[in-house]
Amino acid sequence: MLNLIKESYRKAPYFELTFDLVTKCLTSEKNNLFEFVYYSIQQICLYLEIKTDIRISSKLNLNQNLKSEEKVIQICKILNAKEYVNPIGGFELYKKDNFKIQNITLEFIKTNNFTYKQFGNDFIPFLSIIDVLMFNSIDKTKRILNTEHKIL
Repeated sequence: MLNLIKESYRKAPYFELTFDLVTKCLTSEKNNLFEFVYYSIQQICLYLEIKTDIRISSKLNLNQNLKSEEKVIQICKILNAKEYVNPIGGFELYKKDNFKIQNITLEFIKTNNFTYKQFGNDFIPFLSIIDVLMFNSIDKTKRILNTEHKIL
């Protein structure tokens, strides 16, 4: 995997910094998928100076029989959340009225179309955070993450 990423991006303007981050994530000693993903998210957040508190739902006192929307509402209630923002893909899964009954505002976030230079070829959108980081500075990546979306 590292060789494939290296060969694909070795001429990208931010290759060295990003490849160090990717290497740190992919060579971690985490043995299960959750630990690997959680560690990778933590490393990317550190790299981008994102200070969001990430909670592990399995460590909350949840009713394990709840699924989907009911589970999300229970998590919000446990955390005293007044607002829940979900990716646009959940638009069909979650209903604003069901959250409103619980005094929680449900919003959906949708990524705007944005572009950046990728080796001078036609732009291919939505590849991965690795692609964004390979071609953009940390500051530009932060601006993209903070501005290139809309709340619905």
